[in-house]
Amino acid sequence: MRLDAGSVDAWRFEELLRLYQLKAHSVNDRPTAGERYRMLDEALNCWRGNAFESFPGASWATAEVTRLTDLRISATEMRAEAALELGRVGEVIAVMRQQVEENPGREESARLLASAQYRVGQQVEALATLRRTREFLRSEFGIDPGQRLNDLESAILNQSLEFHRDVGAEDSISLRNPQVGAGIRPGRATVATAAAFYPRQRAAIQATATETRADGLRVIWLMGESGTGKTALVAGVLGGLAAEGWTTASGQCPEIDGAPPAWVWTEILAELGGAPDPAESRQGPIDPFTIAQAVASRCRELAGGGPVAIVLEDAHRAEAATLQVLRQLATWLHREPVLIVMTVRGSELTPLLRATEAAIADRTTERVQLSGLDLAGTREITRQVGLASIDDETLRVLHRRTGGNPLFIRELSKLLAARGDLIGLPESIRAVLIERIERLPAGVLAVLQHLAVWGRAVDIDTLADLSGVPEESLVDLIDTAAAADLVTFDGCGRIMPDHPLIQDSVYDSIPPLRRSRMHWNALALMESREPGGGADLREATALAYHSARGATRTTAPHALKHVTAAARICDSLGMRGDATRWWRAAVGLHELADHTMSSAARAERESLLDTLCAFTNALALDGRVRAARAVQERALGLAESLSGHDQVVRALTCWRAPVVHGIRDWYPRDSRVHDALVSAIARENSRHDEAWLLVALVFETPLGVGTDSARERAARALETAQCSGDLELVCAALNAAAYTTVGSARLDRWRVLADELLRVSLDARSLDYQALAHYMRFRVACRDVDLAEASRHAVRALECAIRGESQQLLGQLVAFPAVVRVLRGEVSAAESDYRRFGAAMARTGITDEEAIRMTGAITIAWARGDLSVVLNRVARWFVAEPELIAQFYVLALIHAGDPVRARAIFHEYDRVADGFYWQLMSAFRAYAAVALGEVRAAGEMYDALRPHSGTFIGFDSGATTFGPMDNLLADLAEVRGDAETAAALRADAETLVIDVRRSLDSLAPLLDSIDDMCGGSTSDKSERLR
Repeated sequence: MRLDAGSVDAWRFEELLRLYQLKAHSVNDRPTAGERYRMLDEALNCWRGNAFESFPGASWATAEVTRLTDLRISATEMRAEAALELGRVGEVIAVMRQQVEENPGREESARLLASAQYRVGQQVEALATLRRTREFLRSEFGIDPGQRLNDLESAILNQSLEFHRDVGAEDSISLRNPQVGAGIRPGRATVATAAAFYPRQRAAIQATATETRADGLRVIWLMGESGTGKTALVAGVLGGLAAEGWTTASGQCPEIDGAPPAWVWTEILAELGGAPDPAESRQGPIDPFTIAQAVASRCRELAGGGPVAIVLEDAHRAEAATLQVLRQLATWLHREPVLIVMTVRGSELTPLLRATEAAIADRTTERVQLSGLDLAGTREITRQVGLASIDDETLRVLHRRTGGNPLFIRELSKLLAARGDLIGLPESIRAVLIERIERLPAGVLAVLQHLAVWGRAVDIDTLADLSGVPEESLVDLIDTAAAADLVTFDGCGRIMPDHPLIQDSVYDSIPPLRRSRMHWNALALMESREPGGGADLREATALAYHSARGATRTTAPHALKHVTAAARICDSLGMRGDATRWWRAAVGLHELADHTMSSAARAERESLLDTLCAFTNALALDGRVRAARAVQERALGLAESLSGHDQVVRALTCWRAPVVHGIRDWYPRDSRVHDALVSAIARENSRHDEAWLLVALVFETPLGVGTDSARERAARALETAQCSGDLELVCAALNAAAYTTVGSARLDRWRVLADELLRVSLDARSLDYQALAHYMRFRVACRDVDLAEASRHAVRALECAIRGESQQLLGQLVAFPAVVRVLRGEVSAAESDYRRFGAAMARTGITDEEAIRMTGAITIAWARGDLSVVLNRVARWFVAEPELIAQFYVLALIHAGDPVRARAIFHEYDRVADGFYWQLMSAFRAYAAVALGEVRAAGEMYDALRPHSGTFIGFDSGATTFGPMDNLLADLAEVRGDAETAAALRADAETLVIDVRRSLDSLAPLLDSIDDMCGGSTSDKSERLR
């Protein structure tokens, strides 16, 4: 029986698809979206149920059913694409949702469904669709979705997805289906194409393109591992060449077996607007020679009007036919202006590929290697994924950890944006790296695992002892790993992972029990070589590293010896972050060994107490105030259970870190520690210990209700300390004396105490207290509006704080660049700096993070002349602390247009408490008195604030400013009817502002240095990004 193509639905369906493909790739008569929709709809209407539905179990039908079903799915996707361009979003959602459910691995179906969902406002559903597809691909096949799905996810997250609708036959949809010369294949990367990406490599390709115009065909091998940005780079380059008049096309070598020979060249030919003879295509797969003829012919035609650029992607997957076509084209087109770029994974070069490269060496200009982006490229990717601002230090750490790999940067940037740190490893990165490793010969992964467990560069002898692999075999395995860019060598020839993410990926791939055992074996090896333990920091921390990660309940006491030794060495060297980490590990080992149980031996529990006390101080010195408080309370509970006075004193006085008001802020305070201190002081016989207890009690006393008693205790402690010869105690007592100094004369007293503290701390070689002394002098200079003096002390405080890793003062001083920008009138830049200040202070563990954030919000609102924007937040603050915040709340209500409520609160809270914020709150009350016309209150405030003439309101904090005091005094004088005094004060205020601006200009280099020090100096940042 002979039937024509229209008599069998399957044949008719395929014929209609073939006609569609020919018309869709036509250069001069390309169909509109509506036409494409109708053509595909006609083809899909050939379907009635499933393919060969009457023969579900027939073995002869299985392959054909699969082929036809795939064609049907592809046609449905293409019709949905056209429907989206026509705005038929509801139809796309209905059809694609079912198709995605039936075929969860179809990336194009998921992309179309998510795009449609986003268009109708279902952003959450769109992201969920993409997430489910990603999880399916990873769980079923161990792969990540393609670049097109990743780009769509980024666009949705950044609200940057553009809609293109075809409403007429003349409309172009070039973004989705590029015509010849568009230069970017549908479905390939279009995100990372900015000039910031690989400028040197981009210039090399551009130079080769120039040679191609003049001398004829050139071939470039673009080498780079997965995720290095090969596709992004060539997409950007092709876009630039297309703008210069080049005809461009690209194709991707198939990822699956069974594709027709040289299929990628068929794709490229279609993009170039050519096609093999239809008669040839109907007879079966086209041979490579015919394809080469067709491509060469089309290139010659196009070259008559301008040069041609072709990209062949993923050439490491190219089979023999594809490479035969390349070699033939290099011969036939050698005089034509044709540039061919081959993208290849360097670690997957096949013998066929190497042979092809050698065969066309005379046409190959060079290999272009992509080894990672620079800092500018890294910043661009962080911006694309939604990190609008990232400081330089975080950027450097991100770049160092990823090795500049764009995929890794992208994934870790998303992690940073979501969680605020880079702790952990995204599964997408781990999958890419492990897949690279598993393609290597057996044994490489095991050696890399030993290298990852060792945790640092290792010599070949040690690695042989760790792995048990004979040296000759080990050398071969290491060479293989090095060739795959997985390991490198330091200056001493030691082996190390090529970059940290390889270390992390391999380490995480080891089962936990085996990993723990490997650590303990590494410890045993180190101990056999160093029987006395690590004498220096490097060896001590290595021993502690393996001890902490390899210990069991039985071996924990032995591991404690190494971990506490490392913690003490870090303490002695002022390495606060490292000391905190090791003391935390030591506490964990005590818990593992059951030393927390009441049945544990007294010596073991006392050892735990010592560890908790050391951990408390390490946390406090590292700026982790809230955590330090919790650990100290735990230490106190353990000490009380041991029923020893000395143990209780040890727990109560273990906090030896300097204290700055606003950081160790524990409102509401727990009376437990306060009561324990009072009780311990009453029983203490040692004056030295009593002084330490008095200092601790000062910082436990809420100022305002116990200021007088706290001041008296600080004086007693200072008197005892000065007679004791204990310089650390003298510094702590001077700190307590400064802490209890409040009121309008506070900063005058601080000047005297700061000078004495600086002298004693220099003798004691205490960087922490030197930093505090300079900070106190900085605050005094801010009060006096002596910007030169303030800047000098800020620099010295920062230098000491950085060297001593004093997170507390680093956090406080981050506000200074912000207030400087307010004084300069750079309000938007100041707003960004205040966010940085809030984040820095939050890391110190203060209880009231909102109060710190309000500092910046109020300052910015004042600078913009509208406090109503913070009214709701201030109202909540007023409910919590009415005495403190009432005066500012009144002013915010006035700005919000509620003078009645403002006046009622103004009269209810008619007194400003004499505390740390007296001057600032008095100024707010004065502003409110002027606005409300309260003459008597205005007179009182004028008299109270007149001694502060010549200053900036709030600037004594070094963190905020609310204008010249003399402008406020002038307003108050006017309310009192004294116009002459008001005019003189306004003239003084104007002079002060001019002087300050002039001073800021002259101090610009020093102030920029302070800004840099505040932006990238904290070890806490490095700790978060480690």
